[in-house]
Amino acid sequence: MEKPNAAAYFRGEDRYNCAQAVLKAYASPIGLGDACLQRFSRHGNGRAPEGECGALFAAKAILQDQAAKQKTEEEFLRAAGSTKCRDIRKKRTLTCEQCVQKAADAVFLRLDDGHALQPPMECAS
Repeated sequence: MEKPNAAAYFRGEDRYNCAQAVLKAYASPIGLGDACLQRFSRHGNGRAPEGECGALFAAKAILQDQAAKQKTEEEFLRAAGSTKCRDIRKKRTLTCEQCVQKAADAVFLRLDDGHALQPPMECAS
């Protein structure tokens, strides 16, 4: 699999938010449909649980094991200075577009490490 350009989906033609853009970048290998992407429309703009960045929330949602989720969060925290959307915006450490690509890149690194992806629990039928 080639490294996806999640930032291209962010606020692009389909107007995906940060969480949706990360999901869209990995939709094909996971087999995600539009219904799942639509469910994640409520997790952009700082509305993910506990104010977490939506891009990070989506990245962790598609990683299968806890170790991969933890490593992704640690990498994101180092780059952004926080895992909370409001803090990242206030500090201006990364733009929203950069958060999207950082989260998607972290998922790609986990795949390189041999970790697997899964559909988000929120999208389970």
